[in-house]
Amino acid sequence: MSRYLIFCGIISAGLLGLAVAPVAAGEPAPGQEPKLTLDNDPRLVGWWKFDEVAGKNAADASTGGHNGVLEEGLSFETHSAAGRIGNAIKLDGKGIVRIANYKGVTGPGPRTIAAWLKTTAPGGEIVSWGENDHGKMWILGFIRSRVGVTPKGGYLYMKAGVHDDTWHHVAVVVQEAAPPNLHDHVKLFKDGELAEIDDIGLLDLWPIETGDKQDVTLGRRFKGLIDDLRIYSRPLSEDEIKVLCKSSPPSTKPT
Repeated sequence: MSRYLIFCGIISAGLLGLAVAPVAAGEPAPGQEPKLTLDNDPRLVGWWKFDEVAGKNAADASTGGHNGVLEEGLSFETHSAAGRIGNAIKLDGKGIVRIANYKGVTGPGPRTIAAWLKTTAPGGEIVSWGENDHGKMWILGFIRSRVGVTPKGGYLYMKAGVHDDTWHHVAVVVQEAAPPNLHDHVKLFKDGELAEIDDIGLLDLWPIETGDKQDVTLGRRFKGLIDDLRIYSRPLSEDEIKVLCKSSPPSTKPT
């Protein structure tokens, strides 16, 4: 069909009083499925933006509905700060955010956890859940002053530090395996790139079989800012980790 005929058809529709509905930029055309992104991925099972400025409830921006509650004296009136994207939660080493009745990704399930951090104190947990037994805990946090993971019985942490009072994106990916272990199936990322692992960071290859006894908890003993914390129930690829890091524009708010 020529451009002339298409143009005439549009004009005719207007003359006959027929509505020609525009399609907004970035929106799917009628009858098409929405574009799948890392923000609307069905395997995004927890996403806490910490953009609130009042109250004690941290909304889950995923479809999981796993809203958090600020505990031990925390509130957004006193513990909110300019974040990497919008606002962030400012933790003091005492308070935590509890995701009540949510047990995280359990068993040997593949997973990805990602977050923005800004701190000068290399200690505490970013996120944890599971059961207090070998191989059954799942903790992402600081190990020997470096960001790493432990299932309680073995640990893996990156060589580079992130406690320099600037924003850093950190992520951990667990591949699908039966069951996975730290040596063969876990990768750490710093600022969108695969992180170099510390030479002595790997001990006791205990299989990852995360329990379901403890709620997901954010920020235990952590001092600093946490922003845009995500949990996926699948392993993100290296390219997806880069996209997740680079698609997060820095806040224009003063720090």
